[in-house]
Formats: sequence, structure tokens, C-alpha cells
Amino acid sequence: MELNDSLYNNYRKAGEILKTVKEESKKLVVDNYKVVDLVEFIEKKIIELGGFPAFPCNISINSVAAHYTPNLTTDLTLKTGDYVKVDIGCHIEGCIADSAYTVKVNEKDDNLILSTQEALKNAIDVVEPGVKTNYIGKVIEDTIKEFNFNPIKDLCGHGLKPYILHTGTTVPNYNSNMGTKIKEGDTLAIEPFASTKAGKLKNSEEVYIFKYLQDRPLRDPGSKKLLSVIKQNYKTLPFAERWLERDYSDLKINFSLRNLIRANAIYPYNVLIDSEGGLVSQAENSVIVTSNGCEVYT
Repeated sequence: MELNDSLYNNYRKAGEILKTVKEESKKLVVDNYKVVDLVEFIEKKIIELGGFPAFPCNISINSVAAHYTPNLTTDLTLKTGDYVKVDIGCHIEGCIADSAYTVKVNEKDDNLILSTQEALKNAIDVVEPGVKTNYIGKVIEDTIKEFNFNPIKDLCGHGLKPYILHTGTTVPNYNSNMGTKIKEGDTLAIEPFASTKAGKLKNSEEVYIFKYLQDRPLRDPGSKKLLSVIKQNYKTLPFAERWLERDYSDLKINFSLRNLIRANAIYPYNVLIDSEGGLVSQAENSVIVTSNGCEVYT
């Protein structure tokens, strides 16, 4: 898709909102702070600044790698020494800014965190038209291994398009040997993940984030109504069970979501965990590929 002035401006606006939200949210990643209060602050701040969450704020702690967001009644709190990955998305009319950071609660950044920060910086440095995505992955892998950690190969960066969080373009976190040439105007989220173990993931049975897939014939009236609400409000972008709990408490949310999964009407994002219990860090920024490099807009 050609990146016209309107789209470009919307991407940049979303990115400016995200920069502000990231800085303000970092002050809250402290001992004993409730995770649900953190995500609610982040998402409300995005809206207050004129954007909309592009996906539910992910707060993934220690060996949890991705896809965790709390429900409204979750009592989970942050603890000193926790590796807390905060993954935030904002969109303006579908144009998405996606960024993440890792904090070790009440402690300075250590080598695990620095490995992903440095991998992200080095990856961004090589982005320009004609570069293959697997070469970006090689840079990420080499950097993380220099710190004596392993990249998580099951997670990757991704292309961004209006109302599409993950396009067909993937930016691997290792040298996958096959890649796609990036071109001017491409919008990419680059997100290295590092693990203290081998970096292999497993699906948890827990699911708190979902995405609309398609309309399906449904017998249950509540499930039918919920699918209509999901399609209208979130389109093709991920949403949280927490959002539905807050705004549509009259519906049988948990029952209906499970019904919609069985009907293949929505997609469940299972919480992803390091299979060996390794500690995980993440860093992420979004970039727009320019004629001679890229513009980091988050």
C-alpha cells in the first residue's frame, strides 16, 4: 500500500501518543503496583490523547513472553526483581504504532534487558530499501548471542497496515535464511525477544486476548450479539476480555467467547510462556522505511 500524506501523518500521530504513554507508564512499573491498574492507565491515556488502543496492553512478567493482559478482577501485582514487558499499541484511523519496553522492577537494566535494547538499535540501523528481513533477523540474533542469551525464534516483528496488526511481512529474530526485501514506504514493527534459556515457547491454556475472524451461524443469541459488538467496535484488531467485561457486563462474556472460538468466529491469543522457565526481555519500535533508511516513529 502506498504511504500517502494522510496515512503518514496518522502513523506519526499514533507514534507521538505512544512516546508520551511509554514515558508516563514507566513511572508506574514499581513494586506492589496492580497489573490491571497499569493496563487501564495506559489504555485510558491513549484515548485521552486522541488515539485508540491498537490491541490490549500486554504485561508479560518473567517467563511469560507475550499475550497476557489481566481481567478486571485480577489481583496480580508487580514485585521487585520482576522482568516486566510492557507492549503497547495505539492507532489513529487504523494506522498503528506498536512499541514495547522491559523494566526490572526497582532495579537497573541488566544484560538481559540490554541485549534486546541493543538488538533493536542494531536492527533499526540496517533498515533500508532492499534489505532482506532475514538479514535484520541475523543482526538481532548475533547481538543477543553476544550477550550470551538466545533469541526467541517463535516471536517476530511484523509489517503494519491500516487495521492490520500483522501483515504478511515478518521480521524474524534470527537468521531464517529466507527473507523478504523491504521497500520504501513499508511500515514495520521490529521486536527482539531474548531468553535466559533456549528461547522455545509453549502455549498456556489461558486466553485473555482475541480477534474477530468472520461471521458464523450461531444458535445462542448472546454469542450472536457479542460477535456483532466485537465486529463493530474492534474490526480486525485484537481486543481484551477485560474490555467486554467493563462495557458489556450484561452479556455472558466468558461463555460467549468460548462459544465464538468453537465456531471459528474469533481467534484466541493463548498466553505464551518460555517452555523451560527462562526469563524473557523484549524491546520494540515501529519504523517507516524511507529512501535511505527508516524513520523511527515510536
